[in-house]
Formats: sequence, C-alpha cells, structure tokens
Amino acid sequence: MSSASGRPPATVPPQRRSNNAVWWILGIVAGGIVVMVLFGLALAGLFIRNLRVHSQGNNVEIQTPVGAIKVNKDAPRPTGLPVYPGATSGETDKNAKVELSNDEGAVGIAVEHFTTTDKLDRVDAWYAHRLGSSFRREENHDHHPIHGVTVDSDTDIAFVDDHGDGVRLVALTKKGEGVDIVLMRAGKKEAQ
Repeated sequence: MSSASGRPPATVPPQRRSNNAVWWILGIVAGGIVVMVLFGLALAGLFIRNLRVHSQGNNVEIQTPVGAIKVNKDAPRPTGLPVYPGATSGETDKNAKVELSNDEGAVGIAVEHFTTTDKLDRVDAWYAHRLGSSFRREENHDHHPIHGVTVDSDTDIAFVDDHGDGVRLVALTKKGEGVDIVLMRAGKKEAQ
C-alpha cells in the first residue's frame, strides 16, 4: 500500500528530557565534601589552638588535647640498667628518653650507649652476674636478629627481660678491641 500523499510517514524527533536527578546527586555529593572539609579544618584548628610546645636545651615537650610527648636527651641514666664499670658514654646524643602520655597512662622508651675497651667475654660475664634471673641471655652466632628483640644485626649477645608490660635489654656488640653496650628500656611508665 502506498501512502496517499506519496511521502514517507513523518518521524517524530526524540524529545530531550531534562534530567535534574543527576544534578541533584552531584550537588549533594559536592555539598557533603565541602561540609567534611570544613569540619576537618575546624578540628585541625581546635587541635592546633590547644597545642603547646616547650623546648629547653635538649628537652622538648609537646602537649596536645589528647596527650603529651616528651623527649629528654639530658635524662641522667634514663634506663636505670647497670652500666659496666669503666664504660664511657662518648657521644651524649646517643642517649635519650621518649615518653608518650595521656589520661590513661604513659609509655616510653629510653636508650643509652656506652663503650668499653674490655673483652666481650668479660663484659658478658659481668652482665650475666649482675642482671639476675629475670634476664635471659641470647647469642647471635650467625649475625641474624636475636629472638625477641632486634637491636642490630651485628649484636653478639643480648640480655632480654620481656616480662610484664615492658622490655629491658642489654645488647653487647664486639667492636675492634672493645665492646659497644646498648641499654634499652621500653614499656609502661610504671615499669620504667
């Protein structure tokens, strides 16, 4: 059958519907991002406004609304562990105490470094006698990390006490004709 006028039937062009839903979703997401950024900036401003830094010599204390951080490089004997007789502390910048505290309590780490010209076996025997039964002696025959605590892959002998809420460590490393001695204590403040 042919059409009466001889023309093909008219096609109706598709109508474009304005889809506002996509714009609404994009607007809500963008608004959410703006609110989160403003909230983050307000929180950072509150935190920075209540941040206090005290510095005196080699000591720094940072107080924040959630707790405090203290670094003390002048602490006399921060580990409380015995020092081998005649050992020297040569570089004072290798000794330090760091403490993190809040309302719940405090944790910290203290490190001291000494050297002696005595032989390793003599220093080893002195610490074995002096430290007592709470410390276990560990050797590093193959220069792999010592079980429990890794101080240095070159550490030859370590005395480790990891009972309770803290760790105490004496690490002995043969250096030339002498011995490097590292004393470390880490854990809750009560254990220190």
